[in-house]
Amino acid sequence: MLVLGIGASGAAAAALLVREGAVVSCSDLSEADDTRRRASRLKAMGCRIELGGHTERFARGAEMVIISPGIDPSLHLVREMTRRGVPLLSEIELAYRFCSRPIVAVTGTNGKTTTVALMERVLVRAGRNAVACGNIGTPFSDVVGAGREPEIVVCEVSSFQLERVSRFKPWIAVVLNVADDHLDRYPRTEDYRKAKAMIFRNQDNGDWAIVSASERAGWERLGALGNQSVLEFSAEGEVGEGACVREGLLVVKWRGKMVAVCPREEVLLSGDHNVENALAVAAAATICGVKPEAVGEELRIFRSLPHRMEPVVTWNGVGFINDSKANNPDAVIHALRAVTGPVILIAGGKDKGFDYSVLRGEVSKRVKTVVLIGEAREKMRRDLGGAVETCCAKSLAEAVRVAAERAAPGDTVMLSPACSSFDMYSNYEERGEEFKRSVMKLMTNKKAQMTKPSGGKRKTQIMGVG
Repeated sequence: MLVLGIGASGAAAAALLVREGAVVSCSDLSEADDTRRRASRLKAMGCRIELGGHTERFARGAEMVIISPGIDPSLHLVREMTRRGVPLLSEIELAYRFCSRPIVAVTGTNGKTTTVALMERVLVRAGRNAVACGNIGTPFSDVVGAGREPEIVVCEVSSFQLERVSRFKPWIAVVLNVADDHLDRYPRTEDYRKAKAMIFRNQDNGDWAIVSASERAGWERLGALGNQSVLEFSAEGEVGEGACVREGLLVVKWRGKMVAVCPREEVLLSGDHNVENALAVAAAATICGVKPEAVGEELRIFRSLPHRMEPVVTWNGVGFINDSKANNPDAVIHALRAVTGPVILIAGGKDKGFDYSVLRGEVSKRVKTVVLIGEAREKMRRDLGGAVETCCAKSLAEAVRVAAERAAPGDTVMLSPACSSFDMYSNYEERGEEFKRSVMKLMTNKKAQMTKPSGGKRKTQIMGVG
């Protein structure tokens, strides 16, 4: 067996194969310290290791290849293996083959991780042994085989992972939304949508699909919905069967009955998009036998995960929000709609092939100034030209300073990049942590300036951090 890429999911796949008695080779382009550490652990398990390249010589004799999500499908070795007819599997496909428990799989452009985390919490609150895995952090391969499996697996799956599935068959497949994303990998949005549709590929009449009411027709046109049962969710209108908002209440319509989940105003997560995520969870949890009221109990206390509309601090009436996970324009639009009052927006990073002019309408209504960073800053400036004041910063710390200077009481400074982080950071978490550090450092410096003695007299400290 050959594992291409030994990031978190690749390393977990290799370890699963070793536990199951396979002879495993692992190859990675990187020679970074964290890659070397993983390679050392895998070598101790008995794996062959290649770092710094993917060579045909090393791959010779491989009967199956586990390909990590970050591997470019146009890579020469991948194309050569495909030409030879060697099966190429994603890590979730491999793990599925060792999983004997029901799977709730969640995909979509935005909101996957929040939804998976919320689903796990709801199931645990209801007394079920559930574990969240996949793109949320813990690889699927880490929770299967050797008696590791919980009662229910809640798995976040990406389009990259779904490209390489053949048997993967979730009991409940949830698709939250599909908007333009990864256009640096997919020639057309339709190709991206087809990759997402693979989540439904093997479902039959014992399985469930949960989809947005506004997108159901699109999935039907693709032939994605067949013999499985379908529930819908919608924050804006009625559904035939599923979950929606009626007269200010989140409700579940199920087998001829309608049951209240909780008042919409009591959902702690902010934004209409998170209401839809909550409705999708309510529908899935109902299939799992959880009472809707139990979902409501969790929604009253469940907070945003780090780097997703995460409040950082409020200083002199200006709020600072870390939304580093927003790596496409659709996510930024939802974030802007969730904020009350004017916004100073920090955006930019590595371009993924977007047309950022789709932001113009929402930005012109809600944003005072856009501070742009990263490789995409000049493209974004052109695409937003005339819609709002824009300026550029050389670093995130400088962007925070510039944004704070332009903010007035009642404003919100928000990092919501619409781009990936890979031009400046190793991931969106690192970018978000840098934003938070920059904000707190700025506030600390300002407090120090306010309390610095001047002319023998001590100035009064201005409070406001909360």
